[in-house]
This record gives sequence, structure tokens and C-alpha cells, in this order.
Amino acid sequence: MTALKKAAPEPRRALLAWDREHHLQALGERVFDLLVVGGGATGCSVARDAVLRGLDVCLVDRGDLASGTSSRSTRFIHGGLRYLKTFEFGFVREGLQERATLMTVAPHLVRPVEFLFPARPGAGTSRWKLRFGIGLYDLLAGRNRLPGTRSLSTTATLTLEPGLRAEGLGGSVVYRDGAVDDARFVVETAVSAVEAGAVIAVHVEAERLVPSESGPAVVMLKDRLSGASLGARAAVVINACGAWAGTLLQDTVTPSKTGAASSRLRPSRGSHLAFPREILPISRVVVMPSRSDGRLLFAVPAGDFTYLGTTEVDHTGPLNVVRAESGEVNYILRVAGEVFDSPLLAREQVLCTWAGIRPLVERPHQPTGQLSRDFRIFQGAPGVVTVLGGKFTSCRRMAEVTLDVAAGILSRRFGRRADACITGWKLFPGAEGPVPDGDPAIPASLDTAVARHLSGTYGSRAAGIFRRIAQTPSLGTPLVAGCPVTPAEIIHAVEREGVVRLADLLFRRLHPLMMEARMASPQGKAVAEEASRIMGSWLGWTEERCAREVSDSLEEWRRDFSVP
Repeated sequence: MTALKKAAPEPRRALLAWDREHHLQALGERVFDLLVVGGGATGCSVARDAVLRGLDVCLVDRGDLASGTSSRSTRFIHGGLRYLKTFEFGFVREGLQERATLMTVAPHLVRPVEFLFPARPGAGTSRWKLRFGIGLYDLLAGRNRLPGTRSLSTTATLTLEPGLRAEGLGGSVVYRDGAVDDARFVVETAVSAVEAGAVIAVHVEAERLVPSESGPAVVMLKDRLSGASLGARAAVVINACGAWAGTLLQDTVTPSKTGAASSRLRPSRGSHLAFPREILPISRVVVMPSRSDGRLLFAVPAGDFTYLGTTEVDHTGPLNVVRAESGEVNYILRVAGEVFDSPLLAREQVLCTWAGIRPLVERPHQPTGQLSRDFRIFQGAPGVVTVLGGKFTSCRRMAEVTLDVAAGILSRRFGRRADACITGWKLFPGAEGPVPDGDPAIPASLDTAVARHLSGTYGSRAAGIFRRIAQTPSLGTPLVAGCPVTPAEIIHAVEREGVVRLADLLFRRLHPLMMEARMASPQGKAVAEEASRIMGSWLGWTEERCAREVSDSLEEWRRDFSVP
């Protein structure tokens, strides 16, 4: 067990670089240019874009950063290979452009990875068809094409991935696309916004909007941790709640010229499941085409784990209960069984599941699986802008277009000018690159696996964590054997990433899959207990509060990530 300091007195909170209490105070004291509701990929991208344009911006979310859809994705940044079948060439080209942009401004968060697409002529995916489709995909990328596309024989394919089912296999095509740690991307986007001057407060719910024809709108807020009510004033309110947008400010939002009048929200659920790596020991992403409906699913290697997904079904249940359903688990296992020759791909071996809701924009008479991932912007009551649709890859572009609309409102109604968008080239914190092995900044006593984990997660920002460990070497000792999480990483999250609850730390600050999968084991509970003690020592929690945070985290895991 890690030795902990005695609980610090309350004044220590003033040392936090991202202090929630200070941000809450600012909400009630200032009149903002922009108030963003929703702390997912789109909302945080809007906040970052706005503050970098010189605007005074605040953001609130009723949960944590990325606590909805933005931490439940398949974790890709891509153009969307499957949209070529529906001739959405412009949409694919824009996605590939955004892939290139994000790889440039956040190379430690968005990385190229290799995909293998098995060819099965009997199922309609012959190798020549794959070569043509992926060749077109690369062509649409233009100068942003990722090198490495190649066609492989059946023998070469099985040499690369011996776990594939050999029956009916006709070779493969290998290509490259982008991968992202989705929750980490959202957190780093918010960190960048806060460092530039944005006010961000999580676990703060927007309960009611009072628009104004002649002045700033008033948004009535509730602090869900303390129960206190407060109000915030802003010239423009951005509804970036994704699938929850229809329940927020719904009486104030009507379609503008930038969105079709008949469009409306259609929630779609995508589910995933994870296995131990030894069950499915693949070395690259494997595309899994479904024979029953033609969907493309993926098997993704992720450290000690391999995860599979995703489904696409209408979500008709409550929005606050989003989890994989039994039929979806069976569907994913059936598709995986068509691609891999592994008797261990069974429900009993699944470590965890997760599901997210895509905020699709309705198109008449189209099934869910054929709906576009394009986005729409709506205006309603004076100063209220809602953004719907899109996908994770397009979050920066969605923010740019949304801010252009908001900037027009600020200029017309308040004479407030915004600067030009710079997010297309402005680097993220840590984007200077990972700290290389052997760098003098890495303490000599630090385990190599821990050093690589920190450098790969935080990029150049890991240097600050290394300095802390150099000063206090015990902070670099993993909480439990086999898991690279250390006290230094937890303290970093508390100090600089706005984390205030243990569940937020485990599932959205630390590597998400690493903790979601481990929480199924005694090791996961041990990490949770140690992490709670460390957070408690830093934030002044009582022993009872520490125990309650552990209990709440385990309950959240059972509700959202356990196997149905």
C-alpha cells in the first residue's frame, strides 16, 4: 500500500491549478460572452475555440467531462470508410482532413494505427473490391493520406494475424487510420481552454434558461454536489449536450437556416465489449464485416485488453441509463466468431462492456444504420444556439462552425468582435511530443513501464509529473502490481484536470479501458481504494467520504460497464 500524508486542511485547495470553487464563484460574478452547456468533445472544443478567439467563456456539465457519449466511443479518428458505400464523398473527405488536423495539433492523443480488412469473396468482400474502396479512401485524403496501404495474400494475412478464421479467407488489405483515447482527448481540450482563461465547472446542471431580447440571457444552475443554486449570465448560450440536447432548453430551440426544419434528434446506441488480451491476441485493428447486415465492426488491441464494437440500434430507453444490452453482446460475439477462429470468444470471458448514444439527426424514412453523421446547427430564442449530430472526429470542425454562428450573434446584438479561429494549427498542451526513453527528466528509479505510460498519455506534460516523482520518489510507485497508475498521476489529475470524484478519476482521467476492465477484478478495487485515499489526502476527505467514493465508483461500474 502507498504511504499517504495526513489529510490536508481546507486552505490547501487554493494551490489547485483548476479549483472548482473558484470557477463556481466566477460563474455568478461575471457576464460571459458565451456559456456552453455540455462537457463532451463538442462542448469542450467550443469552449477552447471561443477562449482562443478572445471571448470570455464558461462551460458547465451536469456530470463530469466526457461522462456521456464522448467516453463511450470506439476510439477512432477517421474519415469513415463505410460512408463510401453511400457516396458521401464530401463527408469522408472532411473527416480525413480533420484526422490530419488533429494528428498535427494533438499528436500525443491522436495517432495513426494499422487496420487489417480480411477479404472473404464468398461474403462479397473480395480483395479487389477492398483495394478499390481503400484506394478511393486514400485518394480522398489527398496529401493527408497515411502511408502503408498494401494488399496481402491469404498466407501473408494469416502470418500477420494467425487467429483469423482461415475458411473462406481470400487475403486482406492493410491500411492506416487514426486512434484516440477519447476521454483523455476531451480532458486535454478542457485543460487547454482553462489554461487560456475559460471557466469550467463540472457537476453543475443547467436547469432553466431566461432569454432576453435586449441583453444577456440568464441560466439558472444547480451545483449537484452541494445542492446550491446559482445563476450565470451570458450573451450567447451554446447547447452542446449531444443526445441530451432535446431535454435541455427544448422550448427555446427551433431550426435555423443552417439546419433543415424537419430535422430532429434520433438517439442511436453503440455498444462495445472487452476481453483479456490473451483471449484475442491481435497486433493491429481487425475490421469485422457482419454477414447479416453489412455493418463494419472492429477488434481493437489496447494494451492488456482487446475490445470489440460497435453496434448501432435505436435507443428508446431513458438517456441516463445507457449500457450494452444482452442482444448486442450476442451480436458482437456472433460477428467476431465469423472472423476469428477462437473458441474462447464467449460471454463468460467478457471483462466489461460500454455503450454510448450517438446524437443522430433524423432523416425521414432512413434506418438508423444509414443515417448520416453530419451535424446541424439550430437557432431559437435570442442568443441560443444548438449543435446536433456529428461524430467524434468532427468535434473541432463542429466547434468552429458553431462559433462562427455565435460570433455573428455577438457582433449583431452586442457589437462584440471575435478573433479568427486558430484551432486548426494551435497545439494542445503536451503536443511537443512524448518524453523519450532515457531522457534526463525521467527519474532513474522510475519503472520503465510507468515512464512510458506517463509519456504516452501526457506527451511533454509528463515532464511535470516526472519532476514531482523526482522530488518524492514514492509517488512513482504503482498503486498495485501490474497496473501503471501511480500517486503522482492521481495528484496531477486533482491539481490540473478538475477532477472532484473518484469515479471521474477512474473512468475519465486515468486510461478509461484500463480501469473499466480492471474494476471487474480485486485488483481494480484495490486501485480504487488507494486512489480514494490519495484524493482524500489532497482534498481533505474524511475516511467516510473515501469509503463512499469507492462504493459509488463500484456502483457506477456495475451500472454502466458490467456484462448484462
